[in-house]
Amino acid sequence: MRSLRAYAVLAALVLSQAAFAQALPGGCRIGEQANIPLTFTDDLRPVAQAAIGSASVPVMLSTAAQESAVFNKKVLERLGIPVRSTTSRLFAADARNDTGVDILREIMIAPIKDFSFGPNQGKSGDFPVEDFMDDTFGVRIGAGVLLKHDLEVALDAGYLKVFQPKGCFREHLAYWDPQAVAVMSMGDPWKRDSRVVFHVRINGQTITALLSTSTPQSYLPKAAAARLGLTPDSPGALREDPLPGDKADKPVWKLPLPLLTIGALEVKDLDLRLMDLPHSGEILVLGADFLHRHRVYIAISQQKIYFSPIATPRVMKRGKVDVIPQTL
Repeated sequence: MRSLRAYAVLAALVLSQAAFAQALPGGCRIGEQANIPLTFTDDLRPVAQAAIGSASVPVMLSTAAQESAVFNKKVLERLGIPVRSTTSRLFAADARNDTGVDILREIMIAPIKDFSFGPNQGKSGDFPVEDFMDDTFGVRIGAGVLLKHDLEVALDAGYLKVFQPKGCFREHLAYWDPQAVAVMSMGDPWKRDSRVVFHVRINGQTITALLSTSTPQSYLPKAAAARLGLTPDSPGALREDPLPGDKADKPVWKLPLPLLTIGALEVKDLDLRLMDLPHSGEILVLGADFLHRHRVYIAISQQKIYFSPIATPRVMKRGKVDVIPQTL
């Protein structure tokens, strides 16, 4: 009897979501472009698959990375794809340049033929290359691809979905939840950077936040945290091991955050990491730990982000991909 009741509740939920999706006005076409299945690293970051020619390669997904796609030199060499070096100017205004002046830097590029990921099929051209720590991931996909159109991030259900809505500018696009909270998002008006940010409140003060699918744990620069009244001496703070790649003199503290608000959404009991991060600005990064508790629709078409809390997060299937530390 219990299983029958559970089935009835699940069926009602599915039907209600379908009914809500069908209730969108006739002039609104949500336009699903791709459904990208996910597996997960040991720390539950999402991993997808892409194709370089006939070779399938694991993909790191990073909504917080500015670039479109960066290929792994080790994987390209294994596939017999040549990599060459060249120089590129990095302007002083670029967030990746902390020198304050224009600089020339050496970069690697490779001619990629027939690259396919999600809605992007059969792309060819010269792509940037980095020498990743190992050959676990073949490519890192950033906001330049992921946030070109609307993106649903459903780590709880094991997928990303890409949408290209038409005639839906004033409609509620979180089709699975009519009660999802929407907040305004902000991005580069010149479209040089596809990443979007939004405002949250902690201890009565506002701070800018960024969603990062490739960051296991949500974190805040220690200097920004101090302005919000959060310090390593706050109640419940615990010192942890430094992040991989960081020196021992850059410790990390885990701090329980009783309440964070995003518009009308109250996020309770979220653990934050406080870190000494140079040139990081005042950005709260909400990582995979947050995204496993909330389904999110990033509506590029509306300059909004919808948040829907998950009452009982599922235990997701983990992939066989090893954890690879990556900088934001």
